[in-house]
Amino acid sequence: MGRVCGCLCALGILVAAQGESAAQDASAKVNVLWRKVVSTHGSNQGTAYTMSNRIITAEGRVFVAWLDHVAEIVIQTYDLKAQAWGEKVVLGQGTDNHCAPAITMDSAGYLYAMFGPHNAPFQFRRSQRPYDATAWGPIERFGTNATYPSLVCGPDDTLHCAYRGGRGAPLRLIYHRRPQGETWGEPRELVTAAVPGGYTQYTNSLAVSTDNTLHLAFHIYDEHPAGGKAVGYLRSRDGGDTWESADGQRIKLPATPAAPCFVERGKTLDMRCSNLALDPNGRPWLVAWHMTPKPMSATLWHHDGHSWTATELLPIVRTVYPEQEMAWMGTLTFDQSGRLYIATVIQRPPFSWGDPLQEVILLTSDDRGRTFDVLAVSEPDPDMAHWFPSIERPFGPAPIGMPSFLYCHSRPRDRKTRICEPGEILFARLGTRD
Repeated sequence: MGRVCGCLCALGILVAAQGESAAQDASAKVNVLWRKVVSTHGSNQGTAYTMSNRIITAEGRVFVAWLDHVAEIVIQTYDLKAQAWGEKVVLGQGTDNHCAPAITMDSAGYLYAMFGPHNAPFQFRRSQRPYDATAWGPIERFGTNATYPSLVCGPDDTLHCAYRGGRGAPLRLIYHRRPQGETWGEPRELVTAAVPGGYTQYTNSLAVSTDNTLHLAFHIYDEHPAGGKAVGYLRSRDGGDTWESADGQRIKLPATPAAPCFVERGKTLDMRCSNLALDPNGRPWLVAWHMTPKPMSATLWHHDGHSWTATELLPIVRTVYPEQEMAWMGTLTFDQSGRLYIATVIQRPPFSWGDPLQEVILLTSDDRGRTFDVLAVSEPDPDMAHWFPSIERPFGPAPIGMPSFLYCHSRPRDRKTRICEPGEILFARLGTRD
């Protein structure tokens, strides 16, 4: 069921003999063709938060965005034909390591980026030219107490975003839209923890299908008691006006943990949610990773049009890594052939935040999750973790080719001094080899 590709060199580029053309062979096994350290001064969470897409491939270019230390938002372009990187462009400044960007593109090729705040208005920019990340228009600001952007572009070029924000505690999961040529509309509360106060967090990953249906995956974390007690899904078939569950039940907004739109929930659980991915039939897939009960594990969920079905990922990981007891930080996508990709972080116990034992692996499936290949991506480092994988996913309704992805090679923040040391940001280009 599983197999492992040998680890690549720690720095620089390793290129397969057959080059980029191998990426088109859908029948061969997926491997990392090459990888590159795109930053040696990255934020320690420079690719964190799976709700935000950071890679777009279009017109022979790969646009890659991340967060440099401490909170500098960067985008860089890789030319596939020339096999060369352009100059890095600084889009703006955030406030801390929670400010990594989300990017999307419209049908004319204009790029859009949201970034910058940790509980403040978003910064939003549009590229000045199509398929060109070197020049950008002025910064606009919108949103209240905003953090963690998810940004997609619909088939009518309407921009849709979701984030954690709102006025007053507890913060809620907020939705905005921006029709082509207009400004951002009024915020709408989609989800609330329905607690009296305190810290809340939601994920909030959007995807859009070819029929202009919006899909949203989220979790609800609050402190009564502390834990991520629910993972849910909503969809809108009218451009964001009304929202319903996977079985078509209209949901009163904002949805609470009592609403009939949840995939998993339990008062004693502590879960987080991945980004949402759509398979070629437009069905939603997501990963829920469980902090408790132990061992830390990840569950792949998908809806087949009738019900939600679960696949536990830790047993698959253990076919290649039998000593592993944790799989978490899942992020997933589908390519245009229907191949499923799941990037996740594994670790031997005991668990600690940013432990050097954490490594990035990739699971791929050509049969909708019935069988998987397991690919080693990162090389162990006794001093720093490999974590926060961010995989390319559709930025709108059109499917993508074989994805690329980013991950961090860094140390955690010192929780006493709150000092965040810079680390490396790595870009990995996938392809196939027989």
